[in-house]
Amino acid sequence: MSIKNTGDLPRIYSCSDDVSNVDYVDVNFSSLGLIHLPTISAMTNTDINVHVSDITKTTARIHFSQKYVGKVYYTVIGFN
Repeated sequence: MSIKNTGDLPRIYSCSDDVSNVDYVDVNFSSLGLIHLPTISAMTNTDINVHVSDITKTTARIHFSQKYVGKVYYTVIGFN
């Protein structure tokens, strides 16, 4: 989908959460009211592998390569 072709502006949701000793965290961005699957990026403030799975129009799961204590930052970008 191209913004130029549709005239739609993207919806962006950015957040950070403190987590303690977890393998993953589930995030909810249902307030965006998306009609298509979004693009999600996630990172931490330490040297640890992070990836996102189970992406739906309202939720996703952020996985860590080991038990993680710290802050996770994520951004969701999609269209409604």
